[in-house]
Amino acid sequence: MTPMKQPAGPDQGAAAVTDAVTDYNALTTGHGGLWRLVTAALSLALLIYPLWAGLFGGPPTLVFLPTYLVIIMALTAFVLPARLFGDGKAVNWALNALIVAGCAAAVWVAVVWLDFALVFTLTPGQKTLCILLFLAVMEMTRRTSTRPLNYVAILAILYALFGYKLPNLFGHAGLSVDRLLWSQIFTTDGLFGTPLAIGATYIGLFVFFAAFLEASGGAQKFMNFTMAIAGRFQGGPAKIAILASALMGMMSGSSVTNIVTTGVVTIPMMKRVGYKREVAAGIEATASLGSQITPPILGATAFLMSEITGYPLIQIMALTIIPCLLFYFCIFMQVHLTSIRLNIAALDKSEIPPLGRSSLEVIPFLIPIVILVVLLWQRYSADYAVSVSILSFLVVCLVNPETRGNFIHNFMRGVRQGAATCIPLVGSLAMAGVIIGVLTMTGLGDRLSYLIEIVSGGNLDIMIVMTAVVCMLLGMGMVTVGAYVLVAVTVAPLMVDQGIELIVAHLFIFYFAVMSAISPPVMVGVFAAASIADSDVGKTAWHALRFSVVGFVVPFIFIYDPSILMLDGITFKGVYLLASTAAGIVALAIAFERFSFYRRIPIPMAAAFLVVAVVIMLPSTMMSTIGFVGLALLLGWEWMNHRNHRTAAQTSA
Repeated sequence: MTPMKQPAGPDQGAAAVTDAVTDYNALTTGHGGLWRLVTAALSLALLIYPLWAGLFGGPPTLVFLPTYLVIIMALTAFVLPARLFGDGKAVNWALNALIVAGCAAAVWVAVVWLDFALVFTLTPGQKTLCILLFLAVMEMTRRTSTRPLNYVAILAILYALFGYKLPNLFGHAGLSVDRLLWSQIFTTDGLFGTPLAIGATYIGLFVFFAAFLEASGGAQKFMNFTMAIAGRFQGGPAKIAILASALMGMMSGSSVTNIVTTGVVTIPMMKRVGYKREVAAGIEATASLGSQITPPILGATAFLMSEITGYPLIQIMALTIIPCLLFYFCIFMQVHLTSIRLNIAALDKSEIPPLGRSSLEVIPFLIPIVILVVLLWQRYSADYAVSVSILSFLVVCLVNPETRGNFIHNFMRGVRQGAATCIPLVGSLAMAGVIIGVLTMTGLGDRLSYLIEIVSGGNLDIMIVMTAVVCMLLGMGMVTVGAYVLVAVTVAPLMVDQGIELIVAHLFIFYFAVMSAISPPVMVGVFAAASIADSDVGKTAWHALRFSVVGFVVPFIFIYDPSILMLDGITFKGVYLLASTAAGIVALAIAFERFSFYRRIPIPMAAAFLVVAVVIMLPSTMMSTIGFVGLALLLGWEWMNHRNHRTAAQTSA
């Protein structure tokens, strides 16, 4: 099981791209026929096992999850190098041997789990197997971009074992090694808890769904469709990036997958028509970031939110529609103003596919999404719904003449690509389960909630700001799932106690966990886009933050006035708040771009638009109305100023 070496790439950001989406080449090029056969079989098992469980019901949790973990750990040992201490062969073999031992320990758990239902003490040999399983999962996670969760998990385990020595609020009664290992391995409140369960079922299946879409050419059909719609307008390539990222995000729920799928097309186009490379990369990174808040797939965190809150996934999908639209509207407005200011042209007509043909070609690939939404609406389980959607997608590919000829090739390509993407995802969810287990067993989550309540003085405003800051700080060092889990477990109950509805509190945390993905220093999406554009990472990050500013604003709007989410149906108040927020986004875009549709505006005028944007987006009908009036006056002034200049120019001519 000699692992593959990752191919070299651009110096800037290449490592981040390779880590974030496990290199597909590692699963397609290798040591020969036997190696390819083994990796293909493991990848196929990673699809078929949860697909079978989703359609017909799988074995008990503590049988299904350990065996699923065996498959993915074995695949990791084959395709991902250890990359530790110079990547020497001896180290690689030793660490791969650790993963093999972890696989054996996982099989042991699947066989004997029922024997430990009421047995809390472990023999030295049993403790060794449990520890080997822990270390193997951590080694699997270490080989991916989700490795920061390992550090948090280590701190959590140390706290569980030695936290009784800490004073007062931070201490706990103490946990023995036996009790800790038993709770983490032989219950569903640890390693084999809810995060890994949803990762092994419907989240993993959604990953394969997105991989099949890309492998079958569906991603290119969506790209053609967006080019046919947006390519004819001024600044077309940037608007194509926005629309393509939204549509692909609807299918994949992964920002980095979005970037490497659409960015390789849109970023060169944007650079060619006149956008600076940092701006082009920033637009793509921000637009692709929205994939995690674009229904119906939304990414892994939304499924975890459904499990924690008990709200149906279809309802969470519905509640994310308006914030998603506002997010993309903000990017669109800034891009539109930039294209006018820089006089960036549309695409050449020869590059734009016919709209009618592109629309017809994309319809077959929308059928599985429609089936998914309908099944969820009919209250079928998420794993069953996505299983049926995948099967329907395969049927579509068999029926469609364009995809039927290369079906087997495209199917196996999708299987390998989906398996590659599952490795970091499953590793992060497994570590998230370990962390949640420690928080639950030690009561640390409740104590952290109490600490936040003391620091905030019970003031809701301070508490909300603290929550947002904590999400951002955690997101700087880990994936969205990890940031969401830690804050949701500790802070969400406190927000609910303050009168915030449960789902609104979790949506607030969810959105800030997503936005933290473009926060330095990790900002994997920014690294990915910068490597494609060959741009400076720091400047790209600044533009990404600028284009995504509304993503930091909208959560505060719906936390103070959830009517914008239409929680209780469409109401006049909700519609008015939505309209005022959209108007505020227009003012915000003008202020940030310092361009008012007609001219480059001075800094004082940009500041005036910024003030109006803040006032109009305040969750108050009176303040929104004042903001509306202010925006109308400013736009009227700009229009009159432009008209007078144009009349003077015509008179002088």
